[in-house]
Amino acid sequence: MGHTQIAAFARLANGNVKPTRTIFGQNTKITRNIHGFDYDPVKDEIVTVQFHAQAIMTYRGGANGDEAPIRIIQGPDVKLANTDKLVVDAIHRETFIPVVGAVMVFDSDANGNVAPKRVLQGPNTGFATKASLPPAAAVDPVHDLLIVGGGGPGGGFKFFNRTDSGNVKPMGVLRGPKNSSIGAPYIYPEKGLLFASVKPRDAGQTMADPLSAGGNENYNQYSEKTYLAVWSINDRDDAPPRWIIGGPPNGIMRDPVGTVVVDGKRQDVFIPDRYTNSILIYHVPEIFK
Repeated sequence: MGHTQIAAFARLANGNVKPTRTIFGQNTKITRNIHGFDYDPVKDEIVTVQFHAQAIMTYRGGANGDEAPIRIIQGPDVKLANTDKLVVDAIHRETFIPVVGAVMVFDSDANGNVAPKRVLQGPNTGFATKASLPPAAAVDPVHDLLIVGGGGPGGGFKFFNRTDSGNVKPMGVLRGPKNSSIGAPYIYPEKGLLFASVKPRDAGQTMADPLSAGGNENYNQYSEKTYLAVWSINDRDDAPPRWIIGGPPNGIMRDPVGTVVVDGKRQDVFIPDRYTNSILIYHVPEIFK
């Protein structure tokens, strides 16, 4: 039986290596279904969302072992049903939580039973109100963008202003057969780039929402055609990726899950893959020129 934990590895780790430290144990209050967490470099904090506990939990950046969170947002006013991902805007001190049918925004420094400060929700958003898994989101504090992946008919990525609230239409959508099933988005603001895994549909495959975030309707399936795609944050409609990383015929990516992480300074891209049970690391200097 596996036990959920947050593990840290050396940046240059390779192969079958042990983590340098782990956040693990009863005091951490970590449960299963952690499909994403984020790091706040301004306050040196690790932030994650708990699916079953319906809570946002924050740890010291250097937390190790059976260490309790330093803050917990939880209670009847929080209303975090059916969610397993988040993204932190360290500049504006906000935490974005995509849930089925909405994106909820909390004060990152809040603690206890705190209601969201904004909620993006309503028929104009195009978010699905029924889904097997919640959507995913990415925030660009430099260009004031919020991008929401999946969570609606036709899927793809929906672009909003960062501060949008209520029943607001997206400014644009990136989707189409060229993009197929798109995973959780990641924005690299310094270069205006949008990263996400892509899982092309195989012949004969049918999916109710073929572009849902993480391939929701294709859950537990893998594809040898999977790759990591890179777009400009200005791309819309059926725009093809500007770059493709780790795709066929020699790519080993099969079933990426969770969020892509980009180290632009060192020109590296990290993506976890559930099928290979590994973290795949690509050095792609051509993208960051």
